[in-house]
Amino acid sequence: MTRGPGIRRGSASLEAALILPAVLVLFGAVAQVLISAQGRIYLEQAAYAAARSALAHMCPPREILLVRMTGSALPRPGACLTDPGPRNRAAQAKAEDAARWALIAAAPTTGQAAARGCDRVLAGEQIITNGDSIAGRDQAAINAMCYVFEQGNVTVDLAWQPDYQALAAGATAWPIRATVTFRMPLSTPFRRFVRDGERGDGTYWKTSTASVTLL
Repeated sequence: MTRGPGIRRGSASLEAALILPAVLVLFGAVAQVLISAQGRIYLEQAAYAAARSALAHMCPPREILLVRMTGSALPRPGACLTDPGPRNRAAQAKAEDAARWALIAAAPTTGQAAARGCDRVLAGEQIITNGDSIAGRDQAAINAMCYVFEQGNVTVDLAWQPDYQALAAGATAWPIRATVTFRMPLSTPFRRFVRDGERGDGTYWKTSTASVTLL
């Protein structure tokens, strides 16, 4: 029996309807992978920025300080030797800020973080609003900054990497490792399948971590 044109058109429409959900899921998955890959680049940059900051501001380990003083008249102990706590806490804060600034490009530009009550950075907002920009972009950038400064979205762990063999050979520095953990925002329809967490306002995130070690 020969099928008429109407039957063929109906069959094609049915096939398209059956395939459409699979195609949407596929495109959603590809889009999420591409967005996550781009975010990963920013996360690596954030870990590097945090490590550089820590290397500049954090007190060296006590073993390294003692090696640096060997062979010369013992100087008056500095704050790093007698009370490193305050300086190390300040260095931790600086490293966290360095990571956050690097991650602004990976943050969402919607206003949910502001609605949740993120920490405002007035100096940063002033820098953004004082520059030349197209209407609407100022608020988008401020929203992204709000997200990275929201509690829990960015964490930084700093740790010196002891190398006693190098120390015995006269090394005067140890590497430091910065590990940055970021709640990567998920925005595609595929987000429900890959999420690590969900907020009450319907936003999702996936936890991503990067580490960089510098000497």
